[in-house]
Amino acid sequence: MRREFGCAARTFVGRRAYRRLGFVRLSDYASERLGVSARTLQSAAWLATRLDALPAVSRAYDRSELSWAQARAICRVAAAADEDRWLALARRSTVATLDRLVARAERPGGVPPDPEGEGGEIDGEPAVRWRFACPARVRALWRHALALASRVAGEPLGEWRAAEIVAAEGSSGRPAGTSLGDRALLEALRLVHRACRARRGGGGPDASAVPARIFNDAPAFPDIAAAGDVGNDPVAALRLEPPPSTDPFALDARLAEAMRVLRTIEPRIGQLLRVVADQRFYRSFGYAALDAYVRERLGISARKAWALLAIEKAALRSGEFGQAYREGRLSWIRALALLPVLDREHAPAWIARAEGVTVRRLADEVDWVLASRDALGPRVSLAPPPLGSRLPPPLDSRLPLPTRVTAPDECRDSSPEARLHIGAGVGGSSVAGAGARGDAENCHSPAARRDVLEVSDAEVRFTGPASVVALLRDVLDAFADPAEPRWIGLERLLRHVITFWESTPRHHDPVFARDRWRCTVPACSSRRNLHDHHIRFRSRGGDNLRRNRTTVCAAHHLHGLHDGTIQASGVAPHAIEWRLGVRLGVPPFLVCVGERYCSAPVARSARGDDGRRASRDDSHEIGLARDVQLREGSLEVGTDGVDRDLELTRDRLDAGAGEEAKRDVGFGRGEVEARA
Repeated sequence: MRREFGCAARTFVGRRAYRRLGFVRLSDYASERLGVSARTLQSAAWLATRLDALPAVSRAYDRSELSWAQARAICRVAAAADEDRWLALARRSTVATLDRLVARAERPGGVPPDPEGEGGEIDGEPAVRWRFACPARVRALWRHALALASRVAGEPLGEWRAAEIVAAEGSSGRPAGTSLGDRALLEALRLVHRACRARRGGGGPDASAVPARIFNDAPAFPDIAAAGDVGNDPVAALRLEPPPSTDPFALDARLAEAMRVLRTIEPRIGQLLRVVADQRFYRSFGYAALDAYVRERLGISARKAWALLAIEKAALRSGEFGQAYREGRLSWIRALALLPVLDREHAPAWIARAEGVTVRRLADEVDWVLASRDALGPRVSLAPPPLGSRLPPPLDSRLPLPTRVTAPDECRDSSPEARLHIGAGVGGSSVAGAGARGDAENCHSPAARRDVLEVSDAEVRFTGPASVVALLRDVLDAFADPAEPRWIGLERLLRHVITFWESTPRHHDPVFARDRWRCTVPACSSRRNLHDHHIRFRSRGGDNLRRNRTTVCAAHHLHGLHDGTIQASGVAPHAIEWRLGVRLGVPPFLVCVGERYCSAPVARSARGDDGRRASRDDSHEIGLARDVQLREGSLEVGTDGVDRDLELTRDRLDAGAGEEAKRDVGFGRGEVEARA
């Protein structure tokens, strides 16, 4: 089934068929529709392309004589002339040995690189895991700084890329009189030395000679086609050709079906893997660690195996979660996103939320709950926020305050030993016996903070290139004081970065800030080249009020909304109905109100001036979202609040109320970044 998935992915990725479905990025389509990363889709397409160029390897893989890991390793360096020798080497070598030989072999020209990259490397450098113990509120600052880094960069960033931007900003604004250490310089020199040694073949024999010696001693791999009639072999008949159809919607259906089958297999693998890990059965097969077992016997990465185990353990804690995951109602990405907030009390609510909103909205809600608990303490419930509600950053009102100290009753570790340790550090102050939040806050004055011991009850961690981790450590040294705990230096760095980025001049158009500086099209992750789009086109009588304007990226604006692939109607910001993948005579590919899925395309009764007129169902959906806006104060109370606001604002304009009223209505038609 992986071969089927790869063949469909190759055509889908090569033709960029996801654009016809209303997506501008492969990563957005892969996470939203298939529940996997874009790299997984690209890797499957790459392997399918390489297997077509290596018929012997392809036949062995179709017969399950090669695992996924072995096939990927061989396809990196094998050519049609020497694929039989690489097959013989794979049969008599472990996956780890095969990977080492492949890394030292000379790669033939014209072979595209593997999207997965080399094992144990990130961005061409050794992968290093960075872990830092700190109080939970400092971790909340870390989350906020990473979110701001993505906004500054104009695109969604992984943790290590965002950490690199934070470190670079801290390097430029480090305290006066401090200098950076030499960790980054030494790491750069090590990487240069490593690259030179690789070009010289490791200082030993020529790299290509190592596989050659083994090739000469290894028996030839049997030719499967010569062993019998392939046409009568049911195993050989499983080889799947690329899908003949190039229709984007047919390719999507084929990918979704292949992923559905794979999604039903993975829960079973997780169940059996848990038994193997708990009973340590891998030792019976001669493996000292589980990582080596899954790599050699199952052909999957250790990271994938540990993720399967984490999901399986969560399924044991919550029967509803396990049932939804095994039935395929929760994709891989959605299941992983729910793990930090999953408990028995709130599991049903989170599962229902995951099935009803986009992946982007689900990740935002999970991050918001975790950040709220870090900033405000463990008393914050793990329940999902109200559907469609605004998610204000929990640090906005707390950042200017002095360092907040964790009270004993707010410690995440509620063990008696931890509480006894905290109480001893307090030295008999009133904090030790504080049972209410108000008592804890009263003792957080600057005079009392000296006597309070703050506990590092959280951890900041990410995996990134060695040079990025070295740079971050150098910057932390510049902000740290040897007489203080190490995490105080991290807090100073994060407060400096957050303060600098949030003090930058604001854009004159408030629509971008209202929409959190990103495209509002469902599932879109774009944060750059943003346009101010009029939901009802001005050429069709649309006004310039904020409720008729929303933020979209340039690709969705020019190649989606204005060429008919995407349609939008309703009231901004939460009551916009989005229709993606619009086709004539058939329902749209995806229909959302805000970032909530509609179970079926909203019925349309008649066309209006804006191309569509809302039916009763549409009015109901928009009314729900408008209620959210009313609670937030963006509209007046009552269903006529919008019209009343418009009339009052126009009266203010007629009376010469000034620039503020002009911004509410017009806001300068020529001052927006792009006009609909």
